[in-house]
Amino acid sequence: MLQPTVSRWVKGVEYQSMTVLLSDFRKTLERECSGSINRIEGNAACLLSDLCIFLGLSDENRRKVLGSDGARFVDSVLNAPITWPVKH
Repeated sequence: MLQPTVSRWVKGVEYQSMTVLLSDFRKTLERECSGSINRIEGNAACLLSDLCIFLGLSDENRRKVLGSDGARFVDSVLNAPITWPVKH
């Protein structure tokens, strides 16, 4: 489990707004993945990218949050061709 390394102070109104946004994000994940948050498996870079998009960050800022390795990985996932198995 991650532990904060520096003190982060968020004003009361912003704190409540962030709590609501993160709760909505969790509910969206659960709805789209058809399951409880504790049963969803995924990649941290993809999850963080989805959170950035959910929060309305620009692509440029999303890439800053992800860092170069994370952005490159998410790009590769998004650009991967989808192939369907051929049934004979």
